[in-house]
Amino acid sequence: MLSLDTVKEFLRIDHNEEDGYLSVLLLLAKELCENYLRISPLDDEKECIRQAQLLVISHFYERRDGTPVPSAVYRLLDAYRNEVF
Repeated sequence: MLSLDTVKEFLRIDHNEEDGYLSVLLLLAKELCENYLRISPLDDEKECIRQAQLLVISHFYERRDGTPVPSAVYRLLDAYRNEVF
């Protein structure tokens, strides 16, 4: 799982005031990716999956208005998605 420090470095945050919110976004990104990929636990050793999570976190951190997740997130995840028939 991504660490809070990794997220803060990615977002270029050097304070602790929003650590609680960032922790919530970490869980949200993990759940979103797991649900889309239809796998659990998430294999975030794959760089595409890590980047997708970071994009989700960045998206919701910067836009707190409910704007849809960028399609780039899903393009990064598509190669690892389990199909269900």
